Amino acid sequence: MEEIKRQRRRSMLILGAALLLIVTGTVLIKRVINLYSMMIQEDKDADHMDLTYSLDQNIAGYIERYSESLAYVVQRRGFQSAEDIWKSTGDTEELLFRLNENLLIQDELVTAMVSVYNNEIILSTDGRRDYFFPPNAGRSDEISVRPCISGDGRIYLAFVFESSSGISHAALMDLENFYETMTANLRGREEGRITLLDAGGHIVIHNSPDGTHINYIEDMNESSCDYMGVTLLDNAQKTGTPAVEFYDTVDGQTDGKSYRARITMLPAAASSNQVFSIGVSVNYDVSMRPLRMASIRLLAYGSMVAVGVVLMFAVFVWMHQKGSRELKLLYKKNEAMEELNRKTMELAHHQRLETIGTLTSSISHEFNNLLTPIMGYSLLTLENLPDEENELYDYVLEIYNASQKAKTIISRLSDLSRKNSAMTFHFAQPDELVRRALEVAKPAQPLNVEVHTCPGCKNAWLHCNEIQMSQMLLNLILNGFQAMEKEGGVLDISTYTEEKNICIRVADTGPGIPKDVMPHLFEPFYTTKEGGRGTGLGLAIVQQVLEDHHGTIRVTSTVGEGACFIVSLPEAAKK
Repeated sequence: MEEIKRQRRRSMLILGAALLLIVTGTVLIKRVINLYSMMIQEDKDADHMDLTYSLDQNIAGYIERYSESLAYVVQRRGFQSAEDIWKSTGDTEELLFRLNENLLIQDELVTAMVSVYNNEIILSTDGRRDYFFPPNAGRSDEISVRPCISGDGRIYLAFVFESSSGISHAALMDLENFYETMTANLRGREEGRITLLDAGGHIVIHNSPDGTHINYIEDMNESSCDYMGVTLLDNAQKTGTPAVEFYDTVDGQTDGKSYRARITMLPAAASSNQVFSIGVSVNYDVSMRPLRMASIRLLAYGSMVAVGVVLMFAVFVWMHQKGSRELKLLYKKNEAMEELNRKTMELAHHQRLETIGTLTSSISHEFNNLLTPIMGYSLLTLENLPDEENELYDYVLEIYNASQKAKTIISRLSDLSRKNSAMTFHFAQPDELVRRALEVAKPAQPLNVEVHTCPGCKNAWLHCNEIQMSQMLLNLILNGFQAMEKEGGVLDISTYTEEKNICIRVADTGPGIPKDVMPHLFEPFYTTKEGGRGTGLGLAIVQQVLEDHHGTIRVTSTVGEGACFIVSLPEAAKK
């Protein structure tokens, strides 16, 4: 019996704990939902206030525009002359002509223009003289903006300018069209209303499902409009402070159902337009309905989520194991594809170089055939010229020198295009190779460039093709000379041994090599020199020579401080 009681107590404790967890979870979910509701409402209030200020700016912009247009029209010389004629003769013909013939009256929002003298309508473009301007109902300035009421009860927005002659001129704007224009881009964003109340608290402009309405505030009631919203807007206008309020209202324009609304209010005194107070009200029940539905669904689907989490975790573990295997396989396939792409690109690159080599070899052969007679006839001409023909001698000598340079370039092209050609290798001292290269380059040394040498391989030997090695060194030296040709500097050439290699260092103090140029240094035909100063083959030939001799080259450079090329070649033991 005691055991049964203990089990019952244990079951009750478990049940109580379960109920406590359910209640606690429900309370916490409700608190989260309420907090989320407040956050949503704050966002909506901010959005509605932005909409209110946007409408205010829109109205202020239109008022400013029409005020400036009215001032421009009535201050023109013809208008002033028409006023003088009326005051002196009483003739209104010229003044009526001026009222009818201006750009303002042709505007689609302006319905009429009137002239007022001593608070009496003396002239209007529509022939009416029963217009009335309520006092303290708008903005008073150089151009006053206020409501205007015709004898048949139609309400307008009047822009009034008082001239120095004592005559006031007003442009009357249809309020319904004005409201439609102001709110065209703002209505329809949410189910609700936009209400305008004039600064004097006389006239209300509001929208409903059946259109736009203009009413006197004293004629309004709960069945004809959003009466409570208008009342709150009127109170906000009296305090002059923007506000946001909840209220219960009945939509008398549809089925008469009551709902909870929220209105954002900007009184005229705090607005930019100074003519209308603005109220934007929305159906709070409709705007919060999605959140309520989400709350119900959240409670209903909570258990499903818990079960789904467990199932998802199990599936995740299984898919993770399977995905890891597939991912490893994809990695291997990707690496194989990358290797295939790399080899394909290398093959395409070698094919392009082979094509360039074939082309340059053919060009070199043809140019040599053309240059041989030019150089030969140039020498014959030089030998047969009389001694007194000094000027002609110089001209022919220039032809010969130019041909000689062209032959040198063609020779370089031939060297670059040669592949797997048989070469004769001999033992040579690196210091001697450097000395010979400097002797050959001596005529090209600029006057403002100094050459410093530091030979350090007196007893070392290279097994190399001397012609190619000399050509490689000559290219590096000439590049240094050309880099320092404008500003001058020092070319430093040194040789030394490093482990089992012989290093030849060629450094200059020129402008250096830009970072974007470094990747292209050894590309054939790539050059940064101006036209006629380089072929772009020098460093390409250097790289080819080093490949043939199993050597390497390192390049370091700092812009503004110069460049350094270090050639490394395997040291040979002379037999």
